[in-house]
Amino acid sequence: MDLFKIAAIISAMVFSLSALSGCSGNTSNIDSISSLPESITTPAPQTHDDDFYIKWAIPDSIIISDQVNEKVNALLDSKYGLGVRFVPISDIPGEIDYHSELIKADADIAFAGFDSDDDKPCEWLIAEEYFAPLDDMLKGSELYSLIPEQLWETTKSNGSIYTIPSEAMQDIGVCIVFDLDKIPAEKAKAFNGDITQLDGLLSDNDMLYYGLSGFDYSSFYGDYCSNGIITTSEGVAKSITGDTECMTWLKEMNSLFNKGKATDIECDWSVLITKDTVPISKENIYIYKTKAIVGQRFGASTGIISTSNKKQEAFKLIEAVHTDPEIADLLVYGNEFTEKDGYAYDASGEKIYGFINKLVFGIDTNVLYGADMLMQFSSPDEKKAYYDENVIVSPLAGIDITTDCKEINTVMNKYQNIWKSKDLDSDIATLNKELSDAGTEDILSSINEKIKQGAKK
Repeated sequence: MDLFKIAAIISAMVFSLSALSGCSGNTSNIDSISSLPESITTPAPQTHDDDFYIKWAIPDSIIISDQVNEKVNALLDSKYGLGVRFVPISDIPGEIDYHSELIKADADIAFAGFDSDDDKPCEWLIAEEYFAPLDDMLKGSELYSLIPEQLWETTKSNGSIYTIPSEAMQDIGVCIVFDLDKIPAEKAKAFNGDITQLDGLLSDNDMLYYGLSGFDYSSFYGDYCSNGIITTSEGVAKSITGDTECMTWLKEMNSLFNKGKATDIECDWSVLITKDTVPISKENIYIYKTKAIVGQRFGASTGIISTSNKKQEAFKLIEAVHTDPEIADLLVYGNEFTEKDGYAYDASGEKIYGFINKLVFGIDTNVLYGADMLMQFSSPDEKKAYYDENVIVSPLAGIDITTDCKEINTVMNKYQNIWKSKDLDSDIATLNKELSDAGTEDILSSINEKIKQGAKK
Protein backbone atom coordinates (compact mmCIF):
# COMPACT_ATOMS: atom_id res chain seq x y z
CA MET A 1 0.00 0.00 0.00
CA ASP A 2 1.26 3.47 -0.85
CA LEU A 3 1.17 5.18 2.53
CA PHE A 4 1.45 8.69 1.27
CA LYS A 5 -1.03 8.28 -1.55
CA ILE A 6 -3.48 7.48 1.25
CA ALA A 7 -2.15 10.39 3.28
CA ALA A 8 -2.68 12.68 0.30
CA ILE A 9 -6.30 11.53 0.14
CA ILE A 10 -6.71 12.23 3.84
CA SER A 11 -5.13 15.65 3.31
CA ALA A 12 -7.53 16.38 0.47
CA MET A 13 -10.39 15.56 2.81
CA VAL A 14 -9.41 18.26 5.28
CA PHE A 15 -10.14 21.98 5.16
CA SER A 16 -10.38 24.99 7.42
CA LEU A 17 -13.52 25.04 9.54
CA SER A 18 -13.29 28.80 9.51
CA ALA A 19 -14.17 28.70 5.83
CA LEU A 20 -17.40 26.99 6.77
CA SER A 21 -18.41 28.59 10.02
CA GLY A 22 -16.75 31.99 9.89
CA CYS A 23 -14.90 31.32 13.15
CA SER A 24 -11.74 29.52 14.16
CA GLY A 25 -9.01 29.43 16.75
CA ASN A 26 -7.02 32.60 17.27
CA THR A 27 -4.41 32.47 14.52
CA SER A 28 -2.48 35.46 15.74
CA ASN A 29 -1.42 34.09 19.10
CA ILE A 30 -0.78 30.65 20.53
CA ASP A 31 -0.29 30.97 24.27
CA SER A 32 1.70 27.78 24.67
CA ILE A 33 4.29 28.69 22.03
CA SER A 34 7.13 31.00 22.89
CA SER A 35 8.91 33.32 20.45
CA LEU A 36 10.08 30.53 18.20
CA PRO A 37 13.07 31.79 16.23
CA GLU A 38 14.85 32.65 19.47
CA SER A 39 13.59 29.63 21.42
CA ILE A 40 15.14 27.19 18.97
CA THR A 41 18.66 28.16 19.97
CA THR A 42 19.37 24.90 21.79
CA PRO A 43 22.10 23.75 24.14
CA ALA A 44 25.09 21.96 22.69
CA PRO A 45 24.32 18.29 22.01
CA GLN A 46 25.64 15.68 24.38
CA THR A 47 26.90 12.28 23.28
CA HIS A 48 25.56 9.07 24.76
CA ASP A 49 25.87 5.35 24.23
CA ASP A 50 23.58 3.82 21.63
CA ASP A 51 21.42 2.27 24.34
CA PHE A 52 20.44 5.75 25.58
CA TYR A 53 18.40 6.51 22.46
CA ILE A 54 14.79 5.53 21.89
CA LYS A 55 14.25 4.19 18.38
CA TRP A 56 11.19 5.53 16.55
CA ALA A 57 10.12 3.83 13.30
CA ILE A 58 8.60 6.16 10.71
CA PRO A 59 8.06 5.99 6.91
CA ASP A 60 11.21 6.83 4.98
CA SER A 61 9.20 9.51 3.15
CA ILE A 62 9.54 11.60 6.32
CA ILE A 63 12.97 13.20 6.22
CA ILE A 64 14.43 14.36 9.52
CA SER A 65 17.72 16.08 8.75
CA ASP A 66 20.83 15.60 10.88
CA GLN A 67 20.58 19.24 11.98
CA VAL A 68 16.96 18.82 13.10
CA ASN A 69 17.70 15.54 14.83
CA GLU A 70 20.63 17.18 16.64
CA LYS A 71 18.47 20.07 17.87
CA VAL A 72 15.66 17.75 18.90
CA ASN A 73 18.05 15.58 20.86
CA ALA A 74 19.66 18.57 22.54
CA LEU A 75 16.23 19.71 23.72
CA LEU A 76 15.18 16.22 24.77
CA ASP A 77 18.40 15.66 26.67
CA SER A 78 18.39 18.99 28.50
CA LYS A 79 14.67 18.98 29.36
CA TYR A 80 13.75 15.33 29.76
CA GLY A 81 16.92 13.24 29.86
CA LEU A 82 15.89 11.51 26.65
CA GLY A 83 17.22 10.96 23.14
CA VAL A 84 15.69 9.68 19.90
CA ARG A 85 16.89 8.04 16.73
CA PHE A 86 14.50 7.67 13.83
CA VAL A 87 14.34 4.36 12.01
CA PRO A 88 13.23 4.82 8.37
CA ILE A 89 10.86 2.13 7.08
CA SER A 90 10.65 1.64 3.31
CA ASP A 91 7.37 1.71 1.43
CA ILE A 92 7.47 1.27 -2.35
CA PRO A 93 4.08 0.44 -3.89
CA GLY A 94 4.11 -2.97 -5.51
CA GLU A 95 7.62 -3.71 -4.28
CA ILE A 96 8.12 -3.07 -0.55
CA ASP A 97 5.27 -3.15 1.95
CA TYR A 98 5.59 -0.78 4.92
CA HIS A 99 4.08 -3.16 7.46
CA SER A 100 6.15 -6.16 6.34
CA GLU A 101 9.28 -4.06 6.84
CA LEU A 102 8.02 -2.57 10.10
CA ILE A 103 7.70 -5.89 11.92
CA LYS A 104 11.34 -6.66 11.10
CA ALA A 105 12.65 -3.33 12.40
CA ASP A 106 14.54 -2.83 15.65
CA ALA A 107 12.52 -0.05 17.28
CA ASP A 108 10.75 1.05 20.46
CA ILE A 109 8.03 3.23 18.93
CA ALA A 110 6.32 2.80 15.57
CA PHE A 111 3.97 4.73 13.34
CA ALA A 112 1.29 2.14 12.54
CA GLY A 113 0.68 3.19 8.93
CA PHE A 114 -2.78 3.17 7.37
CA ASP A 115 -5.77 0.85 7.07
CA SER A 116 -8.31 0.81 4.26
CA ASP A 117 -11.63 -0.94 3.81
CA ASP A 118 -9.87 -3.62 1.76
CA ASP A 119 -6.71 -3.99 3.82
CA LYS A 120 -6.29 -3.58 7.59
CA PRO A 121 -2.63 -4.12 8.52
CA CYS A 122 -2.84 -1.72 11.50
CA GLU A 123 -5.72 -3.72 12.93
CA TRP A 124 -3.67 -6.87 12.37
CA LEU A 125 -0.68 -5.40 14.23
CA ILE A 126 -2.84 -4.81 17.28
CA ALA A 127 -4.52 -8.23 17.07
CA GLU A 128 -1.07 -9.83 16.94
CA GLU A 129 0.02 -7.85 20.05
CA TYR A 130 2.75 -6.01 18.15
CA PHE A 131 1.98 -2.96 20.29
CA ALA A 132 1.98 -2.90 24.09
CA PRO A 133 -1.18 -1.85 25.99
CA LEU A 134 -0.95 1.76 27.13
CA ASP A 135 -3.78 1.99 29.66
CA ASP A 136 -1.60 2.14 32.78
CA MET A 137 0.77 4.71 31.30
CA LEU A 138 -2.05 6.88 29.95
CA LYS A 139 -3.97 6.97 33.23
CA GLY A 140 -3.64 10.48 34.66
CA SER A 141 -1.06 11.50 32.05
CA GLU A 142 -0.78 14.91 30.40
CA LEU A 143 -0.84 13.19 27.02
CA TYR A 144 -4.23 11.62 27.66
CA SER A 145 -5.67 14.94 28.78
CA LEU A 146 -4.57 16.69 25.57
CA ILE A 147 -6.43 14.52 23.06
CA PRO A 148 -10.24 14.48 22.71
CA GLU A 149 -11.92 11.51 24.34
CA GLN A 150 -13.63 10.68 21.05
CA LEU A 151 -10.26 10.06 19.39
CA TRP A 152 -9.16 7.77 22.21
CA GLU A 153 -12.36 5.77 21.70
CA THR A 154 -11.43 5.15 18.07
CA THR A 155 -8.21 3.36 19.04
CA LYS A 156 -9.68 1.01 21.64
CA SER A 157 -9.49 -2.73 21.05
CA ASN A 158 -11.39 -5.00 23.43
CA GLY A 159 -11.55 -2.16 25.92
CA SER A 160 -7.83 -1.30 25.90
CA ILE A 161 -5.74 1.33 24.12
CA TYR A 162 -2.68 0.15 22.21
CA THR A 163 -1.91 3.14 20.04
CA ILE A 164 -2.13 6.93 20.31
CA PRO A 165 -4.48 8.55 17.78
CA SER A 166 -3.08 11.23 15.52
CA GLU A 167 -4.42 14.66 16.42
CA ALA A 168 -4.08 15.60 12.75
CA MET A 169 -6.97 13.29 11.86
CA GLN A 170 -9.82 15.81 11.60
CA ASP A 171 -13.52 14.99 11.72
CA ILE A 172 -16.23 17.13 10.15
CA GLY A 173 -19.83 16.14 9.51
CA VAL A 174 -21.84 16.54 6.33
CA CYS A 175 -22.36 20.22 5.53
CA ILE A 176 -24.97 21.67 3.19
CA VAL A 177 -23.76 25.15 2.23
CA PHE A 178 -26.12 27.72 0.70
CA ASP A 179 -24.88 30.67 -1.36
CA LEU A 180 -27.12 33.45 -0.04
CA ASP A 181 -26.45 35.54 -3.14
CA LYS A 182 -28.37 32.88 -5.06
CA ILE A 183 -30.66 31.19 -2.54
CA PRO A 184 -32.84 33.60 -0.49
CA ALA A 185 -31.69 33.63 3.13
CA GLU A 186 -35.17 32.96 4.53
CA LYS A 187 -35.48 29.83 2.38
CA ALA A 188 -31.97 28.59 3.13
CA LYS A 189 -32.38 29.08 6.87
CA ALA A 190 -35.73 27.28 6.77
CA PHE A 191 -33.96 24.11 5.59
CA ASN A 192 -34.49 21.51 8.33
CA GLY A 193 -32.46 18.57 7.09
CA ASP A 194 -35.16 17.17 4.80
CA ILE A 195 -33.07 16.47 1.72
CA THR A 196 -36.16 16.46 -0.51
CA GLN A 197 -36.46 20.24 0.09
CA LEU A 198 -33.44 20.94 -2.11
CA ASP A 199 -35.23 20.49 -5.42
CA GLY A 200 -37.67 23.27 -4.54
CA LEU A 201 -34.82 25.57 -3.50
CA LEU A 202 -32.95 25.19 -6.78
CA SER A 203 -34.21 27.14 -9.77
CA ASP A 204 -33.36 26.24 -13.36
CA ASN A 205 -30.29 28.50 -13.13
CA ASP A 206 -29.02 27.03 -9.85
CA MET A 207 -26.58 24.16 -9.46
CA LEU A 208 -25.84 21.80 -6.57
CA TYR A 209 -22.17 20.89 -6.31
CA TYR A 210 -21.96 17.38 -4.84
CA GLY A 211 -18.69 17.02 -2.97
CA LEU A 212 -19.19 13.70 -1.16
CA SER A 213 -17.66 10.41 -2.23
CA GLY A 214 -19.27 7.01 -2.23
CA PHE A 215 -21.65 6.46 0.64
CA ASP A 216 -20.30 9.18 2.94
CA TYR A 217 -23.78 10.69 3.04
CA SER A 218 -24.91 8.01 5.51
CA SER A 219 -23.35 10.04 8.34
CA PHE A 220 -25.92 12.79 7.62
CA TYR A 221 -28.37 10.49 9.42
CA GLY A 222 -26.01 9.52 12.24
CA ASP A 223 -24.83 6.29 10.61
CA TYR A 224 -21.23 5.12 10.51
CA CYS A 225 -20.16 3.65 7.16
CA SER A 226 -17.27 1.19 7.07
CA ASN A 227 -16.41 -2.05 5.32
CA GLY A 228 -19.35 -1.60 2.96
CA ILE A 229 -21.95 -1.58 5.74
CA ILE A 230 -23.48 1.07 7.98
CA THR A 231 -23.98 1.01 11.74
CA THR A 232 -26.78 3.14 13.12
CA SER A 233 -26.50 5.29 16.24
CA GLU A 234 -28.59 2.62 18.00
CA GLY A 235 -25.92 0.02 17.26
CA VAL A 236 -27.54 -1.90 14.41
CA ALA A 237 -25.44 -2.94 11.41
CA LYS A 238 -27.26 -3.03 8.07
CA SER A 239 -26.82 -2.73 4.35
CA ILE A 240 -27.05 0.86 3.17
CA THR A 241 -29.82 -0.17 0.77
CA GLY A 242 -31.81 -1.36 3.76
CA ASP A 243 -31.85 2.09 5.37
CA THR A 244 -34.89 4.18 4.42
CA GLU A 245 -33.25 7.56 5.04
CA CYS A 246 -30.13 6.70 3.05
CA MET A 247 -32.24 5.53 0.13
CA THR A 248 -34.26 8.76 0.27
CA TRP A 249 -30.98 10.71 0.00
CA LEU A 250 -29.73 8.58 -2.87
CA LYS A 251 -32.95 8.92 -4.85
CA GLU A 252 -33.07 12.70 -4.32
CA MET A 253 -29.47 13.21 -5.47
CA ASN A 254 -30.11 10.98 -8.45
CA SER A 255 -33.22 12.95 -9.38
CA LEU A 256 -31.35 16.26 -9.16
CA PHE A 257 -28.50 14.88 -11.27
CA ASN A 258 -30.82 13.64 -14.01
CA LYS A 259 -32.62 17.00 -14.03
CA GLY A 260 -29.30 18.74 -14.62
CA LYS A 261 -29.40 20.42 -11.19
CA ALA A 262 -26.51 18.52 -9.55
CA THR A 263 -22.93 17.78 -10.54
CA ASP A 264 -19.67 16.58 -9.01
CA ILE A 265 -17.67 18.82 -11.35
CA GLU A 266 -16.40 22.08 -9.85
CA CYS A 267 -18.81 24.88 -10.68
CA ASP A 268 -20.28 28.19 -9.49
CA TRP A 269 -22.68 26.49 -7.13
CA SER A 270 -25.78 27.69 -5.37
CA VAL A 271 -25.75 24.78 -2.94
CA LEU A 272 -22.69 22.74 -1.94
CA ILE A 273 -22.78 19.39 -0.14
CA THR A 274 -19.44 18.46 1.41
CA LYS A 275 -17.75 16.90 4.40
CA ASP A 276 -14.38 18.51 4.00
CA THR A 277 -13.21 18.20 0.41
CA VAL A 278 -13.81 21.66 -1.01
CA PRO A 279 -12.41 24.90 0.42
CA ILE A 280 -15.16 27.49 0.72
CA SER A 281 -14.21 30.78 -0.90
CA LYS A 282 -17.68 32.33 -0.76
CA GLU A 283 -18.46 34.54 2.20
CA ASN A 284 -22.20 35.20 2.08
CA ILE A 285 -23.25 31.68 3.01
CA TYR A 286 -25.46 29.71 5.38
CA ILE A 287 -24.46 26.24 6.55
CA TYR A 288 -26.61 23.38 7.74
CA LYS A 289 -24.29 20.81 9.25
CA THR A 290 -24.49 17.50 11.02
CA LYS A 291 -22.13 15.87 13.48
CA ALA A 292 -19.25 13.69 12.36
CA ILE A 293 -19.54 9.99 13.15
CA VAL A 294 -16.30 8.19 14.05
CA GLY A 295 -15.65 4.50 14.56
CA GLN A 296 -12.68 2.24 15.16
CA ARG A 297 -9.59 3.77 13.55
CA PHE A 298 -6.10 2.41 14.05
CA GLY A 299 -4.60 3.96 10.93
CA ALA A 300 -2.23 6.91 11.42
CA SER A 301 -1.79 6.05 15.09
CA THR A 302 1.46 5.45 16.97
CA GLY A 303 2.31 2.77 19.51
CA ILE A 304 5.05 1.40 21.72
CA ILE A 305 6.32 -1.95 20.48
CA SER A 306 5.71 -4.86 22.85
CA THR A 307 9.32 -6.08 22.67
CA SER A 308 10.79 -2.71 23.69
CA ASN A 309 12.71 -2.63 26.97
CA LYS A 310 12.28 1.16 27.13
CA LYS A 311 8.50 1.40 27.33
CA GLN A 312 8.37 4.07 30.04
CA GLU A 313 11.02 6.19 28.32
CA ALA A 314 9.23 5.72 24.99
CA PHE A 315 5.97 6.96 26.47
CA LYS A 316 7.76 9.94 27.99
CA LEU A 317 9.22 10.73 24.56
CA ILE A 318 5.82 10.59 22.81
CA GLU A 319 4.37 12.81 25.51
CA ALA A 320 7.21 15.33 25.07
CA VAL A 321 6.60 15.50 21.31
CA HIS A 322 2.90 16.23 21.95
CA THR A 323 3.42 18.78 24.71
CA ASP A 324 6.64 20.64 23.84
CA PRO A 325 6.08 23.19 21.02
CA GLU A 326 9.80 23.63 20.34
CA ILE A 327 10.25 19.93 19.63
CA ALA A 328 6.98 19.65 17.72
CA ASP A 329 7.76 22.56 15.42
CA LEU A 330 11.21 21.19 14.62
CA LEU A 331 9.76 17.79 13.65
CA VAL A 332 7.04 19.33 11.49
CA TYR A 333 8.74 22.35 9.91
CA GLY A 334 12.48 21.70 10.19
CA ASN A 335 15.05 24.10 11.62
CA GLU A 336 14.97 26.98 9.11
CA PHE A 337 11.40 28.22 9.46
CA THR A 338 10.37 31.59 10.78
CA GLU A 339 7.22 32.29 12.77
CA LYS A 340 4.72 35.05 12.09
CA ASP A 341 1.23 35.36 13.54
CA GLY A 342 1.20 31.73 14.58
CA TYR A 343 2.25 30.36 11.15
CA ALA A 344 5.50 28.74 9.99
CA TYR A 345 7.15 30.26 6.90
CA ASP A 346 10.08 29.09 4.79
CA ALA A 347 13.00 31.26 3.63
CA SER A 348 11.04 32.47 0.57
CA GLY A 349 8.20 33.74 2.74
CA GLU A 350 5.77 30.91 1.88
CA LYS A 351 3.77 29.06 4.50
CA ILE A 352 5.15 25.57 5.00
CA TYR A 353 2.91 22.56 4.32
CA GLY A 354 3.31 20.41 7.40
CA PHE A 355 0.33 18.05 7.28
CA ILE A 356 2.16 14.79 6.56
CA ASN A 357 4.63 15.29 9.43
CA LYS A 358 1.77 16.28 11.73
CA LEU A 359 -0.07 13.13 10.75
CA VAL A 360 2.90 10.81 11.32
CA PHE A 361 3.99 12.33 14.63
CA GLY A 362 0.37 12.72 15.71
CA ILE A 363 0.61 16.39 16.69
CA ASP A 364 -1.67 19.33 16.00
CA THR A 365 -2.61 21.72 18.79
CA ASN A 366 0.87 22.42 20.21
CA VAL A 367 2.45 23.21 16.85
CA LEU A 368 2.44 26.23 14.56
CA TYR A 369 -0.10 26.50 11.77
CA GLY A 370 1.08 25.78 8.23
CA ALA A 371 -0.14 25.87 4.64
CA ASP A 372 -2.32 22.80 5.15
CA MET A 373 -6.04 23.29 5.54
CA LEU A 374 -6.53 21.70 8.95
CA MET A 375 -9.04 23.15 11.34
CA GLN A 376 -7.27 25.60 13.59
CA PHE A 377 -7.46 25.33 17.36
CA SER A 378 -5.67 27.71 19.69
CA SER A 379 -5.42 25.12 22.46
CA PRO A 380 -6.12 21.44 23.21
CA ASP A 381 -9.14 22.52 25.28
CA GLU A 382 -10.61 24.31 22.26
CA LYS A 383 -10.18 21.18 20.16
CA LYS A 384 -11.75 19.01 22.86
CA ALA A 385 -14.70 21.41 23.03
CA TYR A 386 -15.12 21.10 19.25
CA TYR A 387 -15.17 17.31 19.47
CA ASP A 388 -17.65 17.37 22.37
CA GLU A 389 -20.02 19.50 20.32
CA ASN A 390 -19.51 18.13 16.81
CA VAL A 391 -18.37 14.50 16.92
CA ILE A 392 -20.22 11.32 17.89
CA VAL A 393 -18.56 7.96 18.51
CA SER A 394 -20.27 5.05 16.76
CA PRO A 395 -21.32 2.04 18.85
CA LEU A 396 -18.98 0.08 16.56
CA ALA A 397 -15.90 1.80 18.00
CA GLY A 398 -13.90 -0.39 20.34
CA ILE A 399 -15.48 -3.61 19.08
CA ASP A 400 -13.26 -5.92 17.07
CA ILE A 401 -15.00 -6.82 13.82
CA THR A 402 -12.83 -9.47 12.22
CA THR A 403 -15.49 -10.69 9.78
CA ASP A 404 -14.16 -10.67 6.23
CA CYS A 405 -16.01 -7.90 4.38
CA LYS A 406 -13.80 -7.80 1.29
CA GLU A 407 -16.49 -9.18 -1.01
CA ILE A 408 -18.98 -6.59 0.24
CA ASN A 409 -16.38 -3.86 -0.29
CA THR A 410 -15.74 -5.08 -3.81
CA VAL A 411 -19.45 -4.84 -4.59
CA MET A 412 -19.93 -1.45 -2.97
CA ASN A 413 -16.89 0.01 -4.70
CA LYS A 414 -18.52 -0.75 -8.05
CA TYR A 415 -21.43 1.49 -7.08
CA GLN A 416 -19.58 4.54 -5.74
CA ASN A 417 -21.29 6.72 -8.35
CA ILE A 418 -24.70 5.09 -8.28
CA TRP A 419 -26.21 8.50 -7.52
CA LYS A 420 -25.59 9.34 -11.20
CA SER A 421 -27.46 6.27 -12.46
CA LYS A 422 -29.80 6.57 -15.44
CA ASP A 423 -31.97 3.73 -14.09
CA LEU A 424 -31.63 3.87 -10.31
CA ASP A 425 -34.29 1.31 -9.39
CA SER A 426 -32.72 -1.28 -11.68
CA ASP A 427 -29.22 -0.55 -10.36
CA ILE A 428 -30.37 -0.80 -6.74
CA ALA A 429 -31.96 -4.18 -7.50
CA THR A 430 -28.70 -5.37 -9.09
CA LEU A 431 -26.71 -4.03 -6.14
CA ASN A 432 -28.92 -5.89 -3.67
CA LYS A 433 -28.51 -9.12 -5.67
CA GLU A 434 -24.73 -8.77 -5.67
CA LEU A 435 -24.69 -8.00 -1.95
CA SER A 436 -26.79 -11.06 -1.27
CA ASP A 437 -24.42 -13.22 -3.32
CA ALA A 438 -21.52 -11.79 -1.28
CA GLY A 439 -23.12 -13.20 1.88
CA THR A 440 -24.22 -9.87 3.33
CA GLU A 441 -27.04 -11.26 5.46
CA ASP A 442 -24.81 -13.73 7.30
CA ILE A 443 -22.08 -11.11 7.77
CA LEU A 444 -24.54 -8.54 9.15
CA SER A 445 -25.90 -11.14 11.55
CA SER A 446 -22.37 -11.90 12.76
CA ILE A 447 -21.50 -8.22 13.20
CA ASN A 448 -24.74 -7.45 15.06
CA GLU A 449 -24.02 -10.30 17.45
CA LYS A 450 -20.54 -8.90 18.10
CA ILE A 451 -22.00 -5.44 18.73
CA LYS A 452 -24.42 -6.94 21.28
CA GLN A 453 -21.60 -8.82 23.01
CA GLY A 454 -19.44 -5.72 23.03
CA ALA A 455 -22.23 -3.65 24.59
CA LYS A 456 -22.46 -6.14 27.46
CA LYS A 457 -18.81 -5.69 28.46
